[in-house]
Amino acid sequence: AFSMLGAGRTAGFFYDGTVVKNIGSLGGANVYVGGLNDAGQVAGTSLNGHGFENAFVWSAGGGMLGIRGAAGGRSYGLAINRRGVVTGSFSHTPDDAARPFRWSAASGMEDLGLAPGLPWPSAGRVLNDGGLIAGVATIDDEQTHAFAWTRSGGTLAIDTLGSVESAPVAVGAGGEVAGNRLASFDDGGDRPFLWTRAGGMVDLGTGRGTTAWVNAMTPGLHIAGGIGYADGRQRAMSWTRAGGMRELGTLGGRTSVARDVNARGQVVGFAEDRAGAMRAFVWSASGGMLDLNRALHRTPPGLVLEQALSINDSGIIVANSNAGLVLLKPGGGHAGEHHGGHLLGPVLAPASVTVGARLDARVGFLDGDGTGTRSVNWSWGDGSARQAGKLRESGGAGTASASHGYAAPGVYELVVTVVDRDGRSTAVSHRVEVTES
Repeated sequence: AFSMLGAGRTAGFFYDGTVVKNIGSLGGANVYVGGLNDAGQVAGTSLNGHGFENAFVWSAGGGMLGIRGAAGGRSYGLAINRRGVVTGSFSHTPDDAARPFRWSAASGMEDLGLAPGLPWPSAGRVLNDGGLIAGVATIDDEQTHAFAWTRSGGTLAIDTLGSVESAPVAVGAGGEVAGNRLASFDDGGDRPFLWTRAGGMVDLGTGRGTTAWVNAMTPGLHIAGGIGYADGRQRAMSWTRAGGMRELGTLGGRTSVARDVNARGQVVGFAEDRAGAMRAFVWSASGGMLDLNRALHRTPPGLVLEQALSINDSGIIVANSNAGLVLLKPGGGHAGEHHGGHLLGPVLAPASVTVGARLDARVGFLDGDGTGTRSVNWSWGDGSARQAGKLRESGGAGTASASHGYAAPGVYELVVTVVDRDGRSTAVSHRVEVTES
């Protein structure tokens, strides 16, 4: 599940393994996805018809259901667990301070209350399947302090180290909370922590660097994130109870950062190669760091995986590329067949052109389901009629090309849409700046 900005609005989408679906809205223009669980339920925030934010839970069978505490107030859905429990924040009126909530279909919305010593506004940010919710209270409109909530224990401030700022990132299966803290304003940067009810907050250190941070944690307490150095270098980081903090290296450049980790110990993120280009990676203790671009069996021309965003326990990866989001599945097939339709590379065209000059553009694609290609449509973003262009396809791979001249200066979004014979479409865009000659 993801949000995407286009045509001046942000929309929410759900990919079911074959088709991308727009999940709709609660009447307003913008929808922000906050979380997804294994049952296909999506939590997030949508503007309603009055322009106020409302938390929601969505499923393919039930559609979008608004979650709010009182008529006229605001609410924000930030996370959902496997049992369909949602957490976030709400207010009774648009101007009230935010309060953390727990919502389920059985109990409705519950106000989590205020942790002793912490003020409003507050928000639940992450939760586990056992019911523990971790969140933040905001101090002086700037700094945040972490709290935890359980049904039996209520709301508890968990920053026992006296940090000037702290925030949770993930919750473990046993009720542990991992996050980031700022020890003092002159400390140099964030430090990762792990909290338990028995032991309180423990600072995990910064390795050989001057700062470190958590980006993700598995229910079994495998942490992934980054380590920063005084000279500006960054290194992807892994932490476990058994092995402590470990740097994961780079692909030959100065910088790498881990974005996610799964229960099998696979870590994904981005790293610079020797040329300084950002590339998506997967890391394991046995195999080290691998450039995911080198692991693909077959790709459209020009496709580059720039950053791996998440990985599940089956090893399936969502990555950002120069052509948009890509789903990567391990196995012996090629990338296109995992897409359920066509896999497009980036639009190969100049980034700028003068008024009246011919802009030549082309795109390569793979036919993932073997149905063939029905059509390719080129939309130039200037109000001109769509264009079919030229299409060549052989053996499941193809290219499409077209040309256009812009009549006025400006910034235009060129969109190429490839449609297969079953009617499914895939699009990729390219921004063009048109200047006076």
